[in-house]
Amino acid sequence: MIVTGAALPTIIRNESLRLGFDLCRFTPISEAPHADFFDAWIDAGRAGEMSYLERNREKRRFPARLAEPPAAPFQTMVVLGVDYHQYELPPALRDDPSRGVIASYAWGDDYHEIIRPLLYELDALIRTHTGRTSLGKCLVDTGPVLERDWAAAAGLGFTGKNCCTIRPGWGSWLLLAVLLIPEKLSDPASAVAAGPQPAMRKTMTCGRCTRCLVACPTAAFVGAYDLDPQRCISYWTIESRSIIPRALRPRFGNRIFGCDICQEVCPYNRRLPERTPWLAGLHAHPARVAPPLLEGFEPARPYWLDQAAFSAHFARSPIKRAKRAGMLRNVCVALGNWADAAIVPALTQALHDPEPVVRVHAAWAAGRVLAKWTHAPAAAWLSAALDREPDARVRDELHLALAGIP
Repeated sequence: MIVTGAALPTIIRNESLRLGFDLCRFTPISEAPHADFFDAWIDAGRAGEMSYLERNREKRRFPARLAEPPAAPFQTMVVLGVDYHQYELPPALRDDPSRGVIASYAWGDDYHEIIRPLLYELDALIRTHTGRTSLGKCLVDTGPVLERDWAAAAGLGFTGKNCCTIRPGWGSWLLLAVLLIPEKLSDPASAVAAGPQPAMRKTMTCGRCTRCLVACPTAAFVGAYDLDPQRCISYWTIESRSIIPRALRPRFGNRIFGCDICQEVCPYNRRLPERTPWLAGLHAHPARVAPPLLEGFEPARPYWLDQAAFSAHFARSPIKRAKRAGMLRNVCVALGNWADAAIVPALTQALHDPEPVVRVHAAWAAGRVLAKWTHAPAAAWLSAALDREPDARVRDELHLALAGIP
């Protein structure tokens, strides 16, 4: 039966809840409200190594053009949200320098792989009810769409000063997904129309609060609503494959994949009840919450050192995005910030890693140990590492370590 009019949004919303989404809103597709800001942000070089953000600018500005001819242009965006909040990380774990803190969205399986099939199911249901034969566009952080713009346009939440989508009563622990369809839908629950939002309105939403801006350990916020990824812990520990600037490393603390600090301090996220996500794949794996840093160097589970062990240990995890070398680099930074003499054997192994980016950070961490402790064996093997090291960047770091420059 072909369904039109006001009944279709209700059918879609009910099906989205059945599939496991927590929020479902609709908005007409027009020009992305903050496309000019995004283009200026890109032109300023903020994207760093995220070159994919520079592609498809016109489609990002006008998402209707994501439809591939001869299919009709997209007219409606179904904006969906998944609440992934589970519990606050106990301070005894979060503040333990011997453990590596992982962003809470990565405690479970990769949400992209969990949510994408659900979008396909939702689009199939819509096609069944409308008779449409062309496919909708299903995106989970994987296409040229400014999701937070459209979440605000649909009334799902507002963009906070920490650049996260915030929904009062829910906080910012939201995963966003969108489904673009050619059907023109109106939905009384999505009362906020698409279009430019006055800057004052956004400022009033967060009020005078600047907790996220002040709490950021690397000063990654240029200002409210303006993040410089190249100073952001999440960027360096997830997206970048390069050497982390020396000045930033001490500020990372023990965060080895992502960073939730600007969300943890947000008043909208305070005192949220513990919950279990509807989608079982998002449930936290205890081994991925705050693992002991030295665990992955053990002979029985060398997942920091061996690719096969890494792939097995982090099967279905978003942590695989950083790759083994990237994660070991991050772990070396955390070990250097711990700087306990107990880390020396692990750093010895890391200094033999085939990837220079790992050896650079292992040398830095070893230098932090030498600056804190008298450790003759460590100085000896650093000298031996310097004698055999072919990479100039690693050699520079080894020289600094041996000179006692942390």
